[in-house]
This record gives sequence, structure tokens and C-alpha cells, in this order.
Amino acid sequence: MRIFLSALLCTAALFAAPAGHARDLVVYGEPMLEAALKSVGKLWHGRSGTRVNVFVAPTDLSYAQIERGARCDVILALAGTATDDAARNKIIHRDTLRRVLRNGLALIGTAPAAAPTAEATLADISRLIAGKKLAIANPDRDQAGAHAADLLRRLGIVFDDRNKAIAVAESSAGVLSFLATGKAQVGIVYTSDAAASFPLTVRLTATDQPPIEYVVAKARDPALDTQPFMAFLKSPEAQAAFRSAGLVPVDE
Repeated sequence: MRIFLSALLCTAALFAAPAGHARDLVVYGEPMLEAALKSVGKLWHGRSGTRVNVFVAPTDLSYAQIERGARCDVILALAGTATDDAARNKIIHRDTLRRVLRNGLALIGTAPAAAPTAEATLADISRLIAGKKLAIANPDRDQAGAHAADLLRRLGIVFDDRNKAIAVAESSAGVLSFLATGKAQVGIVYTSDAAASFPLTVRLTATDQPPIEYVVAKARDPALDTQPFMAFLKSPEAQAAFRSAGLVPVDE
């Protein structure tokens, strides 16, 4: 994690040009938003002529880099405590903060199974994972993992180092790798990560899990005018790109 933090700081520093000479927009985002943000960045470049440089890191690390002076113009971050603290500490501009995207959880598997035709209940999930090796993301580092761990506890499944039926990956993307290499047969991932084709894909929308939401905000010392790009995130083109990545645009 320390190496990752240093790499992000060094890379972002390459774009620390004075505001009057800045040519590119620097956008920070959660790792699972990388593909979507790059797609939106290409659309914005085509419309405005301004390139968008996307850097991804967990939300708390991104805020730490901005606080240390790394250049950032716009950030798309997880809603929650870290973002509330960043607004209070003026790492981002509170008056620009708004919800922009929503994600969810999905159960995926490498073998077909009789999936529910309606929304999956806790009983459905218990049946679908029974007797199989399940992979989840690290609950301490990934929101999908934290939500998955809570879901397992509600199913009465003990989640600790002694439970060999559960494999823990570093991230939701790591869960996909576990399934691809046969280290697990089923996994719980972000809905956006389940956009790829799996023999079993069940969205977990009826399990009373709180939504996973992302906000956008202007960083505290942007080098460019961020308002046009932030407004573009609400455009039909940008929202179509987000939906293609398995995300749900939030209309406030």
C-alpha cells in the first residue's frame, strides 16, 4: 500500500503545472471507476479538446495525496466518512459536492445454476453458494468486500481465517481473477464488475444492502475550471458510458 501511495504521488506530480499553464484535466477516482472515467475522458476530449488524465486509488488515499499537494482538479470518490472529513477539512469544495453514481453487488459463478427469476433473497444466495468456494474482496480495503462480509454474517456464515470455504482477494477485480484461475467457484463483486459474461450472474438487490454511492467534487486547488467537465458528467453521452460500465447514474 505504501508503494502504491508513493507511485500515485509521483505520477500526479507530473501534472502539477501552474494553473495558468495547465492543459490537461486531472481526475482522481476509485479503482473500479477507472474504465468508465477513461471512457468519459475520451468523450470530453473529443468535445472540448482538453485531455483528461485519470488516476485511481482508494478514496482515503486520494484525499491524502491532495492534502500533500498532489495536483487534482476533480475527484470521484466514495460517499461516506472519508468524503465527509475531506469536505470538513477543505480538501474538496463542499459546495460542489454531489452524488453522481451508484453501484451494487452481484453474485457470479463459473458454472450455471438455477438462478432466481426475481430478486435474489438471502435464502437464494445461501443455496447458490452452498458447497462452493466463495471469493470476496478484502473487507478492510474494498466496499464490495465490506458489504459481502456483512451479507455473509446475515446468512449465519462465520467469516474468519478458519473458514477455508471463503477466499479473500485484494479487490473486487481480484475476485474475478480467483474465478478465472479456479481458486473459487463463486464470488461476490460490484455489479459493474459483473458486466462480463458469467454462467451465473445474480444481482443482489433484495438483500437490504445499503447502496454504494460515488460523489464528484472539485478539489481544493484545481488548475483548470472544473465546472464544464462536472456538468458534462450529467450529459446523455457520459451517462451512457457509465451505464455501459455497469454503473447507475444518480439523478438528484
